[in-house]
Amino acid sequence: MRSILPIADTHTVRDRFTLVAESTPEVPALVCAGESVTYGELLARSTDRARALAAHEPDPRRPIALDTTGDLDTLVALVSVLMSGRPLVLLDAQLPEERRTEIHRRSGGLRLSPAELGDLPSADEAVLPTVTACDTAVLLFTSGSTGTPKAVRQGNRLWLNQAAEFHERLGIGADDRVGLPLPISFGGGLDIVMSALLHGAELHVIDPRQTGIEAVPAWLQASRPTTLHTTPSLLRSILKVCGPGDLQGLRLVTTCGEPVHGDDVRALHARLDAGSTYCNLSGSSETGNIAFAPFDTGSDVPDGILPAGEPAARKMIRLVDADGHDVSPGTTGTLVIESPFVSEGYFTDVDGVLAGTPDAFGHTEDGTPVFRTSDLGRIGPDGLLRLVGRQDDAVKVRGYLVEPNEVAAALRSLPGVDDAVVTAHRDGMIVSLVGYVATAPHERAPSEADLRRELRDTLPAWMVPGRIVLLPVLPRNERGKIDRGALPAPPGRPTHVEPNAGTESTLAEIWAEVLGLDAIGRDDDFVSLGGDSLQTQQMLTRVSDRFGIDTSSATLAHNPTLRRFARHIDTVRVDSGPVDSGRVDSAAPAPTARPGSVLVALQTTGTRPPVFAFAGAGSTALALLPLARELGPDQPVYGLQARGLERRGLPDWTVRSAARRYLKHIRRIQPHGPYVFVGHSLGGVIAMDVARLLEDRGETVSAVVCLDTILDGPLTEGGPELPRTSTTTTPGEATPAAAPSRSDLWRTRARLLTAGIVQYPAQTQWELFHELGRRVALLHRFRPWDGHVEVVMAEDNPDDPQWWPAIAANVVSVERVPGDHVGMLRPPHVARTAAFVRAALGRMRP
Repeated sequence: MRSILPIADTHTVRDRFTLVAESTPEVPALVCAGESVTYGELLARSTDRARALAAHEPDPRRPIALDTTGDLDTLVALVSVLMSGRPLVLLDAQLPEERRTEIHRRSGGLRLSPAELGDLPSADEAVLPTVTACDTAVLLFTSGSTGTPKAVRQGNRLWLNQAAEFHERLGIGADDRVGLPLPISFGGGLDIVMSALLHGAELHVIDPRQTGIEAVPAWLQASRPTTLHTTPSLLRSILKVCGPGDLQGLRLVTTCGEPVHGDDVRALHARLDAGSTYCNLSGSSETGNIAFAPFDTGSDVPDGILPAGEPAARKMIRLVDADGHDVSPGTTGTLVIESPFVSEGYFTDVDGVLAGTPDAFGHTEDGTPVFRTSDLGRIGPDGLLRLVGRQDDAVKVRGYLVEPNEVAAALRSLPGVDDAVVTAHRDGMIVSLVGYVATAPHERAPSEADLRRELRDTLPAWMVPGRIVLLPVLPRNERGKIDRGALPAPPGRPTHVEPNAGTESTLAEIWAEVLGLDAIGRDDDFVSLGGDSLQTQQMLTRVSDRFGIDTSSATLAHNPTLRRFARHIDTVRVDSGPVDSGRVDSAAPAPTARPGSVLVALQTTGTRPPVFAFAGAGSTALALLPLARELGPDQPVYGLQARGLERRGLPDWTVRSAARRYLKHIRRIQPHGPYVFVGHSLGGVIAMDVARLLEDRGETVSAVVCLDTILDGPLTEGGPELPRTSTTTTPGEATPAAAPSRSDLWRTRARLLTAGIVQYPAQTQWELFHELGRRVALLHRFRPWDGHVEVVMAEDNPDDPQWWPAIAANVVSVERVPGDHVGMLRPPHVARTAAFVRAALGRMRP
């Protein structure tokens, strides 16, 4: 093991690095993109550039704003500025130029690129200024996720202590190969750069923002780091692309910058060698390290947000109340740090002078620096610090104090959720919670109502967000933290008007239960509150049981609000006999079910030619309502669904019979073309068959847009032959599903014989008609259609896009959208799907 003098024997970053480099001149210091430099070479190059910089900019107080990327030249330039004694300002290349320009302006510094610094003429005679432990080494501009960014004056003593703690608590030292996939301009990234170089370790750097996350596994295989340092969100991305052996050899993995959840660590532990350690690092730009929470493989990892851990050495951690008095153990208080090793204060750009501002900084009676954070925390019975949010995050909902981070942790634990954040939304005097969820990319997207109902199993009602906004990814700022300012405003909700007694009140109870909400107003819209097709069927079943009337998804499409749906119920019951609007007679017989239309008017307003949207097997037309709404109020949309799915009626057992039935309904709405069709899954095949029938009658079909019509399976088992390559899978190559039992087979067969005649519970009905659709596809013999076809494929669609010309000779475009087969029709992915449909409509209109 290589030995270097303790870090306490030096007083500045420059002195410490010089000592390390002179002690280990032949050891690799930096490795990046196949290039490397030893400590001896780095010392010589950085000293030369530091003297050149001193000659070029004689004022040692003037910051140097360095444009940074993740290459070797940038790392050499970074060390050169530190060696010059001038405050370092890092301008990340991924920042908008406007933002970089503003940081440069506010710093009052000299802006240089690594190339410009490298081109400065050598000045061997230039004298480097004397630097003290309190002098600013780095002027770090905070991310500004909740307000105006501040520039923090990080002194030499902060950085020396930071590196010492990384050695003492994490063991980072001269024998490590330190892996850094974080940008070096991040506070957490610079921590690792400093700690590695001030201990003589090999620093291996990659920036996945430039290379793509897919490059990380090969980088890990090539560099074989012993430690890896990232953020929780980046770690999740790395785990998704890495194979079983890519993380072998790591003794340590750390994350910082945002809360980390127990499931993240368990997923990591499953990939690490026995005896490896994960450590949650907590800190801030103003204070450096605050706490360490290590978890060895094999240890129990708690659920939810992990504790910050054991307080850092040489720092006094206090939790105080509003009057500055220490709170008792277990009580939440504001976090205060007392230590000589916090930053030197904030930078003010008045006259370009590096100076502290009083703000949150102060001193104890004996002169020890103090920083009062905005973080709230408590010390548990185990003596570990737990951070529970910020003073400006905790809110009172219905009189209860709620910490949004705890709600976000509960959201992240739910299936289908990749990441989550919870914020407080204020509407006048009313405070409510809004959850923002990034859905897992390769899993079935949950609905808003699903998530709320599942939260109610673990959280009290006042902690369940009233709105949950589904997003493909959560927006992040330049430092990788969730950018709360970039979160979209929650969907509006009408002013709450209490339901009337009787039908409205009873219906509101049903809606609230199905949607996972406390209260429903008269003007609330069922679908806008997160109800999808399954919740719709659950709601309609309960309405039928409670009111004794027959309803369908078409009923909801025509009457989307509580007020209108209740009015429809009362109208139907009046037509069926006398009704007391204030009382529901549960014993009243249900009226005889009427044969229902397969056509559902999803959106009737607008001046444009109508779009006819064909639902997939086992799905109601209401599944296409979010798409219809995304197409805009000027676009009429009519949905088509299988006969017998909702109301009694013999279903169609062939594509051709379904096409003929749909054709009759379409021509009642639009007698003559040109026609525009959108079909999801099997609906795309039926749409092409309807188009063929119309053309046989001399009509024009402008286009068919197929949404995730999957060719590799039942649809093409009887032809046409798809042009496969060596990398293309076939249905036979997939892992076979478990064979159903004989009893399950007979049960399915019996239900198929009664499909459309017997109405089963919603989930069973969907599964039954999905199986019917599969059999319809098996019986179908695909005939290529030469009309205008546009294809939109979901992210998990296994088809080769090159197959489509065998199905349709005039394929205009094949696009992919995020989400799975069903999720592409739901928020958040439906917006992208609708954008492609709008583009297709635009291409076919004069």
